[in-house]
Amino acid sequence: MISTPLVPGPRRMRAFGAAAAALAAAAALLLAGCAPGSPLPTRSATAHPPAARPTPGATSIRPPVTVAIPGVNSWTGYHADSARTGAVAARVPASPATAAWSANLGGAVYGQPVVAAGRVIAATETNLVVALDPATGRLIWSASLGPPLTNVGAVAGCGNIDPLGITSTPVVDPVSGIVFVVGEVSTGGGAVHHQLEGLRVATGQVVLSEPVDPPLPAGESPVNLLQRASLALANGRIYIGFGGNYGDCGAYHGWVVGVNESGPPNLVAFEAAPDGQGGAIWQGGGAPAVDAAGNLFVGTGNANPDPPQGGPDPLRFTESVVKLSPTLQPLAAFKDQTAGGDEDLGTGNPVLLPGGRLFSVGKTDIGYVLSQSNLTPIAAIHGICGSDPDGGPAYDAATNHIFVPCRDGGIQSVDLANGSVGPLMSGANSAPILIGATLWAPQYPDGTLSEYDARTGALVQTIRVGSSVPNFASPSTALGLLVLGTTTGVVAYR
Repeated sequence: MISTPLVPGPRRMRAFGAAAAALAAAAALLLAGCAPGSPLPTRSATAHPPAARPTPGATSIRPPVTVAIPGVNSWTGYHADSARTGAVAARVPASPATAAWSANLGGAVYGQPVVAAGRVIAATETNLVVALDPATGRLIWSASLGPPLTNVGAVAGCGNIDPLGITSTPVVDPVSGIVFVVGEVSTGGGAVHHQLEGLRVATGQVVLSEPVDPPLPAGESPVNLLQRASLALANGRIYIGFGGNYGDCGAYHGWVVGVNESGPPNLVAFEAAPDGQGGAIWQGGGAPAVDAAGNLFVGTGNANPDPPQGGPDPLRFTESVVKLSPTLQPLAAFKDQTAGGDEDLGTGNPVLLPGGRLFSVGKTDIGYVLSQSNLTPIAAIHGICGSDPDGGPAYDAATNHIFVPCRDGGIQSVDLANGSVGPLMSGANSAPILIGATLWAPQYPDGTLSEYDARTGALVQTIRVGSSVPNFASPSTALGLLVLGTTTGVVAYR
């Protein structure tokens, strides 16, 4: 195992006023005290000191297998593809598995690391974006979006992420070679805005920088928005979802905004609950699903404040799956009529299935199979999880099974062909991915990563990561690695 801390190097930081400059200066002094002998990056612009170094190790229930993924060279966004299946066709050869490396980034990585052009790219709650060498975890380049919001509970009124910077999974355009990230940037005095940055994967050069706050109604503030949903890329646009902070403090709506990858931003927007408040689009960190025509599918939360239990939620587009055009005009909507109170249908992202179907599930523990064309219901599958489903499911096209993460523990197997609930695979509670016929899922905050046989539900191995794992974390895989964000950075296995 190689454990790589960030070390000082040439600075290249996008400054957002005096506060950002002061943060950079202070961090540069801290970084100057790094221990001698640390591996030097080829290029660095970090403005944040390292935290305690994780020390991952593996403990196995059965002899573990390595995670070598032939032919998978990139992982460019949340759950691998625009359908959000979280599945790649590959095999897992049998040989001992060890942690290949860990990178201490001085902040929590809530989103999936993405992989492109021979780089592992991760983004932290300190608003730091880094590219790492997949062979060693060595730092290749880093860049800062500016200072994150701190003292979040006092400033915003609620929230459970502090500092609050980049929370969503980035997305890579493999054609242009640009990675896009969105961070919450503090501008002082409790004010924030949400900033989109596009950086070249090869060098970290910033080629796009745009404020992307939604067109908020009078009296609402960006500080009451959480950009938790992962980014989506389609139609020459980057799509960005917003909900509220944990605790639903302040006035907010769920939003999706879209801006052009190049040229004028031409921001387009969709607002949930236009007749009230709420309707968060957070999806347990999942990204909007996108069909072949470029239409988007999102899941939304409840009205704010919570409506009465028993449903239906009275506001427009709340507790719903919504189909949006490329310009974010609503084309169709399905409302979960049983969802009242805080029973978000939007606790995970919709997953697009073969045959023009999609799957969505929320806290009512009912999984809905809907028609992609008009969101009419095809089937309702009861008894999923028995606790809140949270985060993006993974879909196995070979068996027509979907795997749902359950907050109180377990990955729930659902047989879509029969509309029935299968095994609840214990030992994990966060969004899984499927590698061939093996399922991988973390347990937060405990810091374990488990492998299951997707056909039988049997637990194959459990790896102790060595650091705690953020809520709704999900691994990614490419270049022979299985990569996971932690509360201190990134850990990789091969």
